Amino acid sequence: MNKNEIVSLSNIQKKIQDKPIFSINAFTVNKGDFVTIKGVSGSGKTTLLNILGMNDTVSSGEYLFEGIEASELKGKEKLKIKRNKISFLFQDFGLVEEETINFNLEIGLKYSKLIRKEKVKQKKEALNAVNLNKKLSTTISSLSGGEKQRVALARIILKPSILILADEPTGSLDSLNRDIVTDILFNQSIDGKAVIIVTHDEELAKKGNKSIEL
Repeated sequence: MNKNEIVSLSNIQKKIQDKPIFSINAFTVNKGDFVTIKGVSGSGKTTLLNILGMNDTVSSGEYLFEGIEASELKGKEKLKIKRNKISFLFQDFGLVEEETINFNLEIGLKYSKLIRKEKVKQKKEALNAVNLNKKLSTTISSLSGGEKQRVALARIILKPSILILADEPTGSLDSLNRDIVTDILFNQSIDGKAVIIVTHDEELAKKGNKSIEL
């Protein structure tokens, strides 16, 4: 296995109630890759993202995560990978609306052994990295859509993941926030993480060095 390889798909197929949804003959994702998933509505884009995030399984074929067959991962071993190596970014942000920025960023540091002072420092650095000038005590519900997505991105930056899975991350944003979010995600791939994005956004898709068409 290539030491930079994170994901390897080989002859995978997904069926729902015996109906084929999609198939992929061969595809690999390495550290630093920026991958886009495109396709018409109902083609299985989000389903594929969930398979990659180990929230769903293939009907047939082989999905290797860092050389390990995903279907063979069970219990604590699978949970550990999902907890420490995979991050999700959702179109609806996936934040606790009635809580503060601090509360939501703490989720990204949930399993960190850092002391409180160091955690606060990292949270502020993450907000700075996503160009969000807000206090940690700010309530999520008071933020705009673009600001909420940047909080979600800051949480991903805090988490020690190697694979970022994003489902239409710019779909509900205006052009300014779309560009900010796109640049942040692209910078994560430059930093060595693999980024896989479901998108209809042609500008975002142009940044990809690899693509999957369903």
